[in-house]
Amino acid sequence: MKENIKDSLYREIQSFFSSNTVLVVGSGLSCAEGLPGMWDLAVELIKKVPEELQEESESQWHNIKNDLLDKNGLVKDNANLEATLLKYPPSDELELVIRKITTNFIKDKEQHAIRKVVSGENKLRFSRFIRNFRIPETGLVIICTNYDRLIEVACEVERIPIDNLFYGKNISVLDEKKSRMSFCEGIKRNGRAMRRVFSKKVLIYKPHGCLNWYWFNGEPINSSFDLGLERLIITPGANKYRNGYDTPFDIHRGKANTAINAASKFIIIGYGFNDDHLETHLKQRIENGIPTLILTRTLSDNTKELIQDKENIIALSYFKNDKGLGTEVFYKNHLYHMVGIDIWDIEKFTEEVF
Repeated sequence: MKENIKDSLYREIQSFFSSNTVLVVGSGLSCAEGLPGMWDLAVELIKKVPEELQEESESQWHNIKNDLLDKNGLVKDNANLEATLLKYPPSDELELVIRKITTNFIKDKEQHAIRKVVSGENKLRFSRFIRNFRIPETGLVIICTNYDRLIEVACEVERIPIDNLFYGKNISVLDEKKSRMSFCEGIKRNGRAMRRVFSKKVLIYKPHGCLNWYWFNGEPINSSFDLGLERLIITPGANKYRNGYDTPFDIHRGKANTAINAASKFIIIGYGFNDDHLETHLKQRIENGIPTLILTRTLSDNTKELIQDKENIIALSYFKNDKGLGTEVFYKNHLYHMVGIDIWDIEKFTEEVF
């Protein structure tokens, strides 16, 4: 890549770190911190589901398992758990088993990652990344499709508070107004006029749920404790579209779509555009010309289709060829290669661009 193009690219990228940019974060970022992806989850389900299975669900699980395995009884390299669960929708009983195994699997890996952070052994990539934003009092919006809490931890270690629409400390209730008002720092006077002053914060919306969410006494609650209750997450497959209209998922999805409709720019991290819950609004706005920055290790087929012939999209992804490895850059509808520079990874991105 020529230096003048590189300089132009970096200047344009820096312009995305403004107050009205909306971030969409997918599983790619969590995987970079050691959490399991969909393929890993498929392996875990194959291992653990039979231990929890009710007899009436055995034939249904047999279909799911066979769709994921190759002729040698191993999970296929190209296994697509979401597609399999769409093809063979699990019963309520089987979905409960899948949800339990999913939450335990992710929770254990998440705890390991967080312990490394608080012990000083590791620093989350997103912590360095978030520092570069001009965060407004109204809040910087992050839409996160992951169940884990790494984004929340990454922000809070940087002293950036999180508003997740729940109000309270140990057992929080879903109350958007009280949650917003809890960030009020005081009143600022200008002559006779007065206005509330709020902490700069991140607004995080999680349309697929969170390991912090439980159903308790007929309402959703938020707690960082392991309460031993069923966690409110939407597992992959057909049932996520049905469950996505239940509280609190519907509220978070609605707030996410409102933010998408109002955004001036998008930054998309580790997200493959495989979720119809968000795509109705997100894809339409991108196709209408909203400037969009995509960072991911691998461009999904859906992403490749989306960016085609789009001058408003910058896409950074990994490449390896006979000349070396680095970042493939889609910029102003042209393709470039930056050998030895891994700015598709937000850790290297932060070091290089800022």
